[in-house]
Amino acid sequence: MDQRAGVLMVAGRKSRRSMALEAPIAIISHSHPSVSKGGAEIAAYTLFKGLVSLGTNAIFVGACPSDSRSRLDLGSQREHAIIYEPSGYDHFYHLALPRLWQELGAILQTHNVELVNFHHYLHFGINSLRRIARDQAMKVVVTFHEFLAICHHHGQMVTRPGQLLCKAASPASCTSCFPAHSPQQFKLRRELFLDTFGIVGGFVSPSRFLADRYAAWGLPRERLTVIENGLTQTAPDAPQRTHLAADRWVFGYFGQITPFKGVDTLLQAAEIIARSPDLAARIAIRIHGNFVGQPEEFIARLTAAVERHPFLTYAGPYENALAGDLMGECDYVVVPSRWWENSPVVIQEAFAVRRPVVCSGIGGMAEKVTDGVSGLHYRIGDPDDLVRVLTRAADGALFTKLQAGLPEVADGQRMAEAYLGLFDRLLSDTAIAEIRPLEAEAANAPRRPARTRLAGKRDADSALQRAQL
Repeated sequence: MDQRAGVLMVAGRKSRRSMALEAPIAIISHSHPSVSKGGAEIAAYTLFKGLVSLGTNAIFVGACPSDSRSRLDLGSQREHAIIYEPSGYDHFYHLALPRLWQELGAILQTHNVELVNFHHYLHFGINSLRRIARDQAMKVVVTFHEFLAICHHHGQMVTRPGQLLCKAASPASCTSCFPAHSPQQFKLRRELFLDTFGIVGGFVSPSRFLADRYAAWGLPRERLTVIENGLTQTAPDAPQRTHLAADRWVFGYFGQITPFKGVDTLLQAAEIIARSPDLAARIAIRIHGNFVGQPEEFIARLTAAVERHPFLTYAGPYENALAGDLMGECDYVVVPSRWWENSPVVIQEAFAVRRPVVCSGIGGMAEKVTDGVSGLHYRIGDPDDLVRVLTRAADGALFTKLQAGLPEVADGQRMAEAYLGLFDRLLSDTAIAEIRPLEAEAANAPRRPARTRLAGKRDADSALQRAQL
């Protein structure tokens, strides 16, 4: 064994560590951060930049809708985008037109890519994932950012129209949320995902909670690895806030204003605070973000509440690069989501500027924020309990204790190092523990009456043929 120029040689072969450092790697995202700034695309891009900083031969490929082409701003020759037409995508089975996997395959072939890390199959389709995974020359890793394979409701695991938390999917329960689709269609959807995932080398989840849900759904637990998302940059010199007796305690919300993010709970809490002049004088709530999918009546409701209550402010959209500065002007960051969440980047951003978090005590939020140590939990969707927790948080001694309990936050380079460990193992191991193929499962399944088997099958066959699976 000898070591030259940082490359470990064992019996004339490169070490496992050097395989991932030298192998061409592709990070695939359903968007590019210049077009969309959601958590999944930012995490994928952060990993890509981290890999580049470590000296790897990495490229980034994002999907871009045709009507957003003018906003696309690729940062280097290592970055690529594939333009797609949203109307050509099947959101139920998650199938894209064959052109998408053909163009993606051409990019991967041009760069002699040996390992592909999909951070989403959205827009590219699982047919693209399937085609790439079938290529014996490439290893494939899928990183999950939500429950999209399990749940047709935007991967949120929230029922509709009731908006209640869903703990497990089944053809019957999914049909109650989406009566336009039959139980047979939901069964086929699940089988299609599991069959495709069966030829994938490994899976990454940024939280144990998400990994456990996918294991319960059907993925082999031994092929799931938990790797925390990193931040593009951390803020070691976070601003300090010194409170005077007359100062308000500032609680900031940051993120997209969507039906799942719990801003309505914040507005309900504001009405309760307004009924207590003493509390209204001690607490300030600032809402930062842009409206996504909200009806006009909700926007009007928020605007009216801001006009009515001096302690409530809508600060508008913000650039991700400024999130740390804006959070530094707050005492706490509030994450009131009404869905399970996975690993909200806003929590890591808050920790990076040394701000404790008040959050719903469920899912990935409860995993990332330890109640009474790095933040405080309240009962999901309960404005009275939220006000109770905000009141408790407005205390100097507790704030100091929570700040002391905040964890360190990984940056993109540390995230990339963790991924490289997984990539090394996959590149050095040719065996894949496959889930039983769909064809074998279908052959062994008991015969059902023809009427049942045909229900909802025509559109499924059409979609699968169109995707050329």
